[in-house]
Amino acid sequence: MTICTQPLLESLFSARLARPVRAGEVVQTPVDLVMAHDATLSLLIEDFERLGQTVRMPERVMVTCDHFAPPARIDWANLQRDVLAFVRRHGVPDLRMYQGICHQLLLEDPRLLPGTVTVGADSHTLLAGAVGGFATGLGATDILAILATGETWFQVPASVQVVLTGTRKPWVMGRDVAFHLLRHFGEDGAAYRALELWDDTGDGLSMDARAAITCMATEMGAKAALFAPDAVTVEYLRLRDGKAPELPLPPRPPADTAYVEALAVDVGTLDSLIACPFSPANVHPVREVEPVPLDEVYIGSCAGGRLEDLALAARMLSGKQVARGLKVIAVPSSVRVMGQAMTAGYLQTLLDAGVCVSNPSCGACGGIDKGVLASGDRALMTSTRNFRGRLGPRDSEVYLASTATCAASALTGRLTAPEEVWPC
Repeated sequence: MTICTQPLLESLFSARLARPVRAGEVVQTPVDLVMAHDATLSLLIEDFERLGQTVRMPERVMVTCDHFAPPARIDWANLQRDVLAFVRRHGVPDLRMYQGICHQLLLEDPRLLPGTVTVGADSHTLLAGAVGGFATGLGATDILAILATGETWFQVPASVQVVLTGTRKPWVMGRDVAFHLLRHFGEDGAAYRALELWDDTGDGLSMDARAAITCMATEMGAKAALFAPDAVTVEYLRLRDGKAPELPLPPRPPADTAYVEALAVDVGTLDSLIACPFSPANVHPVREVEPVPLDEVYIGSCAGGRLEDLALAARMLSGKQVARGLKVIAVPSSVRVMGQAMTAGYLQTLLDAGVCVSNPSCGACGGIDKGVLASGDRALMTSTRNFRGRLGPRDSEVYLASTATCAASALTGRLTAPEEVWPC
């Protein structure tokens, strides 16, 4: 990836097209990786077949069955049957049946590399930008065209530079950084922009933490979010792929680079943050929010259910019991994460504390299963959205927070800042 005086994303497209590319320009490019899951692929099957199309590059396609995993209703089972038949007919080799959440599976896939272009039939595909590529979510019609042609077009978004500095408090997580950015941008303040993130923090953000941030960029309206590849990226790819990547690390673009905005965030000043009903951008410090009683605590989804989350939850709950009568649910984000957490003993610790550990899937995040609320219930979740009716009843309430806040609240049965129960 060659860097001159361009933001990283413009440089990425310039390298792909072998000519200078600037923000606002419309470009057409092959796609390196296409993802569709059971809930969205089903939307395009009828039109795809009616048009007599074939999948152009099946080796670049990932299909996941993760939303209805496994189906709890007949209509979902029928839908999934149609998806499986589509995969067989078109010779798509990469089918992930109940292997985890599509976005986590992208992050674990060796085809996802810095500089690649990834699209998914789901808005939170931005998560995949954690490794330093362009990743974005598209609608079913666009995905249909990409499956048929192997390429697509984009209007290159303008970039916002975000430089992260300082050293976090031990209970402050990547989710809290994401909430800080949501507090800054609101629900649409980064509309059709790319967040370009540079990690200058004292302890370095893990790939799990970076994924939590890029995932939530969707809620800011961003078109893409990518971390500048660095030593953390190289080590993650080495462990993931079993070999050290040949990866030239990009230097910081100079001060005259054409960013539409530049932010510096000292993560050392951040407290645990929480998004109150009914918007992911309704963000406040946890300690300033009324400690309301909870009916459910949920640790999972593509925004939090990775190994780092399960490890911290296990550390905070070790040797303790969750509050009596509180539903506490943990859903690992993938089978790989679940296996690692099992080997490390995290799942047993959670089970011993009274947590219900379920199979990897999207689960309750979209109000599908594994934790849907009752009328009037109040939940605290690590998931992506808390709009009214997100988990079923419109009179229920969903708060969003980090795993540290969720684990602390699981112990007390009410909204609780992690520092109240720290050290653990």
